[in-house]
Amino acid sequence: MSTLTLTHAQLLDPSQELNQLSDVVIENGLITAITAAGQSSSEHDEFNTKNALLIPALIDLSAQVSNVACETLAAAKGGISILCAQPSSKSFIDTPAGVSLIQQASAAASNSQLLPLGALTQALSGDQLANMHSLKQAGCIALSNARAPIKNALVLRRIMEYAATHDILIMLTAEDVDLSANGKMHEGPTANRLGLTGIAEVAETASLAQQLLLIELTGCRAHFSQLSCGRSVEMIRNAQAQGLAVSADVAIANLMFTDVDVNGFDSTFNVQPPLRSEDDRKALLAGVNDGTLAICSNHQPKDIAAKKAPFAAAESGMSIIDSWLSMMLTLVKNKELELRALIHASSILPARILGLTQGVQVGQKANLVVVDQAAEVCYQEETLLSSGKNSPVLGIDLVGEVKLTIAEGREIYRV
Repeated sequence: MSTLTLTHAQLLDPSQELNQLSDVVIENGLITAITAAGQSSSEHDEFNTKNALLIPALIDLSAQVSNVACETLAAAKGGISILCAQPSSKSFIDTPAGVSLIQQASAAASNSQLLPLGALTQALSGDQLANMHSLKQAGCIALSNARAPIKNALVLRRIMEYAATHDILIMLTAEDVDLSANGKMHEGPTANRLGLTGIAEVAETASLAQQLLLIELTGCRAHFSQLSCGRSVEMIRNAQAQGLAVSADVAIANLMFTDVDVNGFDSTFNVQPPLRSEDDRKALLAGVNDGTLAICSNHQPKDIAAKKAPFAAAESGMSIIDSWLSMMLTLVKNKELELRALIHASSILPARILGLTQGVQVGQKANLVVVDQAAEVCYQEETLLSSGKNSPVLGIDLVGEVKLTIAEGREIYRV
């Protein structure tokens, strides 16, 4: 792509206070001009974005990546320029060699960029610290233990102290595993009716309170992944008001669904963190709309066998990245999520958390997505590009179809 002009775009970028009809000229991967619609003088390749929305490309803060080629292609089709790959039991990412393998696989796929999240502890064991500084030097954008528990508060304190010393961003999940007691869904009337072990909200909030106190003690930078409770949002707001260097996100599933969706023992809705109450869902949406929370996909592709077991025995997780933007735009259509808040929560804020630059600005590399936000879409197993077909929105009418994705000046998807 030498020169490309996006014409008649409804350009919306909250970080630049842009909300206008524009032509955007991209030359050799850089945005070189933003003019009034129809005023660009380029005679090169044009992409007519009339009736479509042009926004900064999405950044997903948390995804499990089992097949790099499949997941990064699905991400490109979903308008995602950057995918943060969580360490997992299949890919610990706890050595520089492991980081290099992820980087090489991402470069070979040449789709959305994978940014590895290094493991906080060796093999995600929760007790022996990984070589955190070496992982950062090898290219890890941040370090995480995914949802694997840290053994105790002393180990967590040592992690935070080391991270503060070397200015490493750590990503944490808030869960007291003793209080969650191997539960399978939100503790409440639905769990009682189905006879499933519940996970009380205090399993999240008690852990979050302890971690915030340790962050205050150590002065580290921390991001909380996948909050699920309304009270947790209040705790993050208060911590930020006190000056703590903390941020947080919520998984899209917790914005769209509640524990009631588990009725019928549908293992698709077996996820961690669990789907909570309607009050929690509304509080989480409020946290996104006021700019407190980012949104992540929490994408976890699973094979058929892993989800066909009875609910309590099925593996947790949903396949999301194909439909992530459509799910968010459907919340916008339903007047539950503000469009500006969507862009802030899935692009601008994630970039800020990771220390990256994101926005539609002259002189910067193009990281853009063109999406027809009014187009109706209905995902089916055969249309998903992800290796996981365990999507919660199969057969459900959504809105939002990506027409073009550009990442770091490269065109990675076009209809």
